[in-house]
Amino acid sequence: MDVELNSDCRSTQPSSHIVKFADDTCILGLIGKNGDETGYRQEVSTFTNWCDQNNLQLNVSKTKELVVDYRRSGNQLQRIEIGNEPVEQVHSYKYLVVTITDKLEWSEHVKTVLTKTNQRMFLLRKLNSFKLDTTLISLFYKATIETIFTFCLVAWGGNTTVRDMAKLNRLVRKARRVCQCQDLKSVEELLAWTTKRKVQSILSHVHPLSHRVEYSSRTGRPIVIRCRTERYRRSFLPRAVLSLANEYCRK
Repeated sequence: MDVELNSDCRSTQPSSHIVKFADDTCILGLIGKNGDETGYRQEVSTFTNWCDQNNLQLNVSKTKELVVDYRRSGNQLQRIEIGNEPVEQVHSYKYLVVTITDKLEWSEHVKTVLTKTNQRMFLLRKLNSFKLDTTLISLFYKATIETIFTFCLVAWGGNTTVRDMAKLNRLVRKARRVCQCQDLKSVEELLAWTTKRKVQSILSHVHPLSHRVEYSSRTGRPIVIRCRTERYRRSFLPRAVLSLANEYCRK
């Protein structure tokens, strides 16, 4: 959906949220365990009505619906319609460069990352063949390859499979040999660094997630978030709070 960023375009349902970035808009809706879609569908209807009132036309052919469902035998939801035109349901979608799947698995995104970084590795080898200073080659790596690794890494890095992480680190080792620099960070080190930087930014500003970090009234130590599933434990916030708690213990 392509719309103008406007302050009066806000979610009206407690179970829904509207994410706006530049000319991209995403509607997130929580469907209950009983399959109640009322709030989600009402939010979509309210949003389309807002677009009509503000003379904005939605391109339904470019609008996609992604249903995240971890159940093995999930029920197929009825497709959303905009202006009597059904919206296509997809199993994966690239949103702001990150490929999201209906199981929140990241192998498809890792494949895209590897394709981009391997293309830039060719340029890295070319620079090395010109006998360029290794410091400049390392700077080129960090500007053109490492930035691809770190883009939204806090969102997808924690739940990356061991196999995919090994593929990413294999490319880092190749870059170390080309740059003749063993100080290039592995993807796990980049994940720890970006997670720490992000959570510090959240805690130092007014952020919707800042209230989710609780502290012990006796010691002031961050309280580790209890997780029922491994997927949630490896996601950003529990992992970030655990990192803060471990850092507190090391002081």
